[in-house]
Amino acid sequence: MITENGSCGVKGAVLDIKHVRVELGKRSYTVLVGSEIMNEIPFLLGERGWRKAAIVTDSNVGPLYLEKVERTLSRAGIEIGSVMVEAGEDSKSMEEAIRILNYLSSREMTRGDLVIGLGGGVVGDLAGFAASIFKRGLDLLQVPTTLMSQADSSIGGKTGVNLPSGKNLVGTFYQPLAVIADVEMLKTLKTREFKSGLAEVAKYRFLKPDGWPGTLPEFEEALKEKDAFLVEMVSRCAGIKAEVVSRDEWDTGLRAVLNYGHTLGHALETVTGYTGTYTHGEAVSVGMVFAALVSRELGITEDDLVNEHQELLSSAGLPIAPFDPSPEFDKLFEIMLQDKKSRGSLAMVLLEKDGKPLVERGLGRETLWKCYRELIRGE
Repeated sequence: MITENGSCGVKGAVLDIKHVRVELGKRSYTVLVGSEIMNEIPFLLGERGWRKAAIVTDSNVGPLYLEKVERTLSRAGIEIGSVMVEAGEDSKSMEEAIRILNYLSSREMTRGDLVIGLGGGVVGDLAGFAASIFKRGLDLLQVPTTLMSQADSSIGGKTGVNLPSGKNLVGTFYQPLAVIADVEMLKTLKTREFKSGLAEVAKYRFLKPDGWPGTLPEFEEALKEKDAFLVEMVSRCAGIKAEVVSRDEWDTGLRAVLNYGHTLGHALETVTGYTGTYTHGEAVSVGMVFAALVSRELGITEDDLVNEHQELLSSAGLPIAPFDPSPEFDKLFEIMLQDKKSRGSLAMVLLEKDGKPLVERGLGRETLWKCYRELIRGE
């Protein structure tokens, strides 16, 4: 059980856990954030009566954690199986989704069974998408293993796969029963992947700056505390996202602000064919600087916002301009027009200042082309 002070009694032990509630009526659930809590999955969730579970994971995460999760669930009397995809954005495809669906069918899974997404954002999206449409909905548990997925993508119920013409163009809204974010898993991330996650953390800092360390050195100092600060950082991001999702589950208004930096970011990933040229966080980092430049060009904000973005993100080891050779703007613009926020005209999330986002519609090609040139030149 989760007590008011954030401790969880598990078989006589006490685990310190941050719990963030996503309030959605009957679909409400809790994001549990702590260190070394993965082994306690059945006890954290309580008795659900599942007979079978299918774990969706990838070729990076599976060798590290799959056997451990299988053992944990087996002790609870659940019949376990797994399906593994290749790590990387290429796997977020209709073909892989169909392969997972066929696996669920071969296991004769029912609506009383469980799908677990064990991995980063790609795995979480795939597992959620498959769970949402197989027999019109199986129970879903998200166990995110990257900083980006723990802080952002595992929360809120968005699922999806990519098409050649754009990212996340096919998907559903489907909330999990719970999210279990074990920050101990973050210690096995490669440096590039961890920094990629810091881009989403920076996004939340720009969207709601109150209470965050103000500078990167302060972040770095806090990170020396490791587990304690990671738990605090992940739970803070989760809390911001939970608040927004609780107010706009279906992404019809307010939730759009969570896509800050993603309009150009998604276009960079798409134009490079999801080959790993950019991690998601690297693309979003560039996209946030681009958004700040657009805000400045439109007179919405001052130079200070652009400078702040450039300094904070570059200090974190994240890119603030497209990699050389820079993609052609016309190709990027065509992809940005397909963005889900763009309903007949191109729209972007911009900032008037830290903590004050807005969605600007009707953006013209010439304005964005000018800002893209400035982005490339680092102005």
